[in-house]
Amino acid sequence: MAEIVETKNLTKVYKLGKVEVPALRGINLRVQQGEFLSVMGPSGCGKTTLLNMIGALDRPTDGQVIIDGTDVTKLSENKLALLRCEKIGFVFQFYNLIPTLTALENVELPMTFANIPKKEREKRAAELLELVGLKGRLNHKPDELSGGEQQRVTIARALANKPAIILADEPTGDLDTKTGTEIIKLIKELNQKYGQTVIIVTHAEYIAKNSDRIVYLKDGLVDREVYLTQRFKS
Repeated sequence: MAEIVETKNLTKVYKLGKVEVPALRGINLRVQQGEFLSVMGPSGCGKTTLLNMIGALDRPTDGQVIIDGTDVTKLSENKLALLRCEKIGFVFQFYNLIPTLTALENVELPMTFANIPKKEREKRAAELLELVGLKGRLNHKPDELSGGEQQRVTIARALANKPAIILADEPTGDLDTKTGTEIIKLIKELNQKYGQTVIIVTHAEYIAKNSDRIVYLKDGLVDREVYLTQRFKS
């Protein structure tokens, strides 16, 4: 299997006034194309910081992030924006949907930035919402949807531009266990059906057990990793 994500000596230090706070202390990580990876660890261990680095939402203090063969730490802001648009889909804990837009319009949004024609956008958005079980909710706005339905819209939006990588930060953190289980089942089914790489940050063991591998962070370093399947074990 080809590697799609690699971090080399990834370091991030935040400055709070004159105080330096290390979030990542030299993370070395390789993720295979199609792998379902969970990142776990105590609060403050660097999980979300790592995800933000892989998603090119923030720049490291030192080290490299290589996405599909490209060292993103060397890219300009414009090229980073293009990479995020083309290669990465984001699923957030609090959905980040535009409240004034319908479910269909929210899913269309990434395709608008990718300059996809309107008819094609509408068709794909409708197909994606049907895929995630929301065929009858296309014209509902976020406040007319349950939490689980909003997260399904977020997943559909993340898939809009057919990204190679899906990054999810506590995607079930705002949901009850039953709904969270349904959401993670959906993400796993999409991972297996379309072969997209999925990296999830989670506190929940019941979420992580769906992964191919769990990487545990501690104090900004990889503490250990556990393979739950043999598919990507080298």
